Amino acid sequence: MHSETYNSTRRWWLMLGVILLLALAIRLMLIFIFPQADNHIGDSVEFDLLARNLLAGHGLSYKEPWLPSARRTPLYPWLLAQTYRLFGLGNYTPLLVLQALADVLLAAMLAWLGWWAWRTRWLGLLAAALWAFYLPGAQLAARLLADSLFAFLQMAGFFFFVLMLRHLQNRLYALTYASLAGLSLGLATLARPTSLYMPLLLLPALLLWWYVRKRKEARHRTVPKRLLVSFMLFIMVMGGVVAPWFVRNYRAFGEVVMGSTLVGFNFFQTHYRLDQPDYWRLPGVSPSLNAIHQLADDKGLNLNEAELFQLGMSYGLEKVKAYPGRFMALSALRTLQLWFNLGFTWHPSMATWFFALTNFGLLLLALWAEIQAWRWRARLFIEDSLPLIIHVVIGFVLLYYTLSHAVVIAAGRYIIPAIPFLIILSAGAPWRWLSQRWMSESEKMV
Repeated sequence: MHSETYNSTRRWWLMLGVILLLALAIRLMLIFIFPQADNHIGDSVEFDLLARNLLAGHGLSYKEPWLPSARRTPLYPWLLAQTYRLFGLGNYTPLLVLQALADVLLAAMLAWLGWWAWRTRWLGLLAAALWAFYLPGAQLAARLLADSLFAFLQMAGFFFFVLMLRHLQNRLYALTYASLAGLSLGLATLARPTSLYMPLLLLPALLLWWYVRKRKEARHRTVPKRLLVSFMLFIMVMGGVVAPWFVRNYRAFGEVVMGSTLVGFNFFQTHYRLDQPDYWRLPGVSPSLNAIHQLADDKGLNLNEAELFQLGMSYGLEKVKAYPGRFMALSALRTLQLWFNLGFTWHPSMATWFFALTNFGLLLLALWAEIQAWRWRARLFIEDSLPLIIHVVIGFVLLYYTLSHAVVIAAGRYIIPAIPFLIILSAGAPWRWLSQRWMSESEKMV
């Protein structure tokens, strides 16, 4: 029996190694053999400009007179600037390779998170494989964008948070993992502000954990205090990481900027034309910038970036109040755009259909898996209910991504950082089909 378990464990590690190598090969091919043409347009050009201006000593700004900007959070432009410093101006390939390696590590984390979520290590392998061969994610890792690095840091924060709960009985481990979770999510927020509110999504998991533990025997009654201490440390570390960015913005604009100013501009961009017949068409960045500046000029206002985009947010909200039906219709359309990249044109490309069908398949698998999990909850959600907590957090994360983008702005690549969470659920689709032998063996090793 011991030899059989050893051989099974060795096969698991071997299969994981193969999956990770294939994941790396796919991403390196997209960097070196099939380079992404989009690296020379759109947001990639903006990151390149910010990095060059950082190197020139102009700070995070776009043009003369070098006024400070908070449209983009600082981590990715800073990393790109350091890449240019080390490898030559315009040579961003080393950063793409770093993104590819981080994406492979993300697949490795999914192997364990899928294992813990379903109490079956073979489903952890399936989760890793699903991300390894998820081509939109692999393509994103080859793009000069902050999204791929953000996805890795966000998942690392969740991974360490789960480890904190798993090792809560050990004070040193719990505090270490809490610190790493805070550090990861703090850096993720500096890559993209989406994860700024992640602690609010993790809080329900802590309350659920507390409720479950409260129903256990007396020997567990001292643990919630350690849980509170660990969570507070997590918040303090995350806050310490993002605090310099908040301080810088307060000094630059005279007010607190929650992550970036871009949310105000995006809300204006998608809603200032709600009174037009073709309100559902996204006007684009340049026309929207011209419109928001014209709005300020008409009011005789001389505003900094934060004030200007706040004005845009207020104007957008006025339009929403005046046209609530159109706002609801747009929110539904943006949900379609977010998850399937459909709804922008009447003639989607083959790549768009592939993206839509892949995400639709993952959603169906996740739905089926959760139905099975609920039917067999007495078997899956046992002991300290860690699988239940993982499922609950993932549900909140997917809901948060959907709602936040549905009411502001949406595009297919914005949902990709949430796809690893979805994959953890999708990997559970064959959970009830696994043999009793595998189930027993896996549960013993958890």
